[in-house]
Amino acid sequence: MTNQSDATVRLPRLTSNPYVRCDRDLRAHPASQMYWLNVFRDSLRTHFECGGLTDPDRMGAGVAAMESVLEAILDGEGRFDTIDLDLARQAGLQAAGLPDAYADLKSTANDAAFDALPEVLHRLDAAPADQRWALVFREMLAGNWFDMGTVELVEAWRAAGGNVLQGHERVPERPWRWDDVEAFVEAMVLDDSPVVMLLDNAGPDTIFGAFSFARELLRLGREVRLAANDGPALNDVQVHDLRELIARAAQVDVIFGELEQGIVNTGSSMPLLDLSNISVALANVTQDAGLLVFCGMGRGLESNWTASFDLPVLRVASVKNPDVADLIGANLGDGVVRFEMPAPSTIDHHD
Repeated sequence: MTNQSDATVRLPRLTSNPYVRCDRDLRAHPASQMYWLNVFRDSLRTHFECGGLTDPDRMGAGVAAMESVLEAILDGEGRFDTIDLDLARQAGLQAAGLPDAYADLKSTANDAAFDALPEVLHRLDAAPADQRWALVFREMLAGNWFDMGTVELVEAWRAAGGNVLQGHERVPERPWRWDDVEAFVEAMVLDDSPVVMLLDNAGPDTIFGAFSFARELLRLGREVRLAANDGPALNDVQVHDLRELIARAAQVDVIFGELEQGIVNTGSSMPLLDLSNISVALANVTQDAGLLVFCGMGRGLESNWTASFDLPVLRVASVKNPDVADLIGANLGDGVVRFEMPAPSTIDHHD
């Protein structure tokens, strides 16, 4: 199902008009603008370090390239958001010759997560049926803490010694800030249409979280389609990684093999997602979907938080950034399991 076409389109199930990919216009919020500029500038050298880059000329070229893009943004007019800043960082990493700074770390985290996967699945399967979905969401929230988006998150990962289970200690007890677990479970038994998941980080986020979620749906007989980035973005999983990851998961439980037929690229190489600029492949596989799942903070909170759709939407993420927390009315560390049904008029329109 993978399609590597360069053409991009708007997500057909998106009903927002106009669509705003990120709710916060940084030009209109000077404090947020300064915060994010500092985040991106401080973290660029951390990305170099994590990628093993020590050449001062390459690092200097990377910093200069990012600053050039930032200068153009700041001198321009109109709104700008953190997707624009992501493009500036991407320019810096490319200029430094380090487009995938976290390749080695992702590989290490994937290996560690697979070592622990049998334990995670056993814990889920041992739970009473009426508690299993809540535990699956806990795995998603825990895995989502594997995030290299800021210096603080990188340092937290290092302080935990690379322990892929460390995120479990950060998930608060229920009820979470948004806690629609029961509403989601009730809706699931009423539908058997395909599910599209927009994946986030590699390692425990995908292997503990997204895979466990997909496994529960497969057990209900629903088709699951996994969408991941074409190119590298921080420690996000990439579409070309998924066949190997699914094959490794299928060695633990054969049901995971069913996911191989549903791999698709998003058309993006950023940790956030502009739904007006996605791959034709992703647009096509959402046409008959009955659920769209935003995994992680970047795709479903920092971007697309107020976007509306003509199908049910689930956003699952841990809140790991103070500005994003302020944007959505949450606290750092909060869990988000937000499930929304579309307005009946939009469903009729799509039909």
